[in-house]
Amino acid sequence: MLTTTWEWIRLLGFLAYFYFTISIIFGCLRKSSFVKSHKNLIYQIHLNAGWLGLLTVIAHMLVLLLDNYEPYTLIGILIPFLADYQTIASGFGTIAFYLFLIVLMTSDVWIKTMNRSRWKNIHFLVLPAWLLSLIHGVLIGSDAENSLVIVFYTVSAGFTLSILLARMIGHRNKKGTAPKHNL
Repeated sequence: MLTTTWEWIRLLGFLAYFYFTISIIFGCLRKSSFVKSHKNLIYQIHLNAGWLGLLTVIAHMLVLLLDNYEPYTLIGILIPFLADYQTIASGFGTIAFYLFLIVLMTSDVWIKTMNRSRWKNIHFLVLPAWLLSLIHGVLIGSDAENSLVIVFYTVSAGFTLSILLARMIGHRNKKGTAPKHNL
């Protein structure tokens, strides 16, 4: 049972990272050439996981304001690199939040007012956002040396990067720019 704000902060941070990871994986799968069916289901998982990630990261940030052990100020949470606690790692988390927020807002709220090329360029900001959130969790986590946490981050990062690489290769092959091998 979670009893301290620090436990809630960690849980919400893990959940936000997990949801964003799921959103990225399913976003890559939806547009991958090797996935032929269930595109709508994959899209819904992508979309809902992104919003759940945003909601849990906001809850994560709000609970930081309630913590008495390492209290954050609103300015320390909202302005990168102004937090008193682990300034760099906290700043990475703040920047990741803003990048995820921009991606979600442009994808689901402002998409009808943008051209597709601009939207696509902004949408790819999710990758540095995800990487910054991973670095944030590894650097700031009080349990970052826990073997289960290490496995969680390693497996999620490896799987995400593998799916991203497979999508990139499939996209390149689909466009006919794959290198030709002479046997």
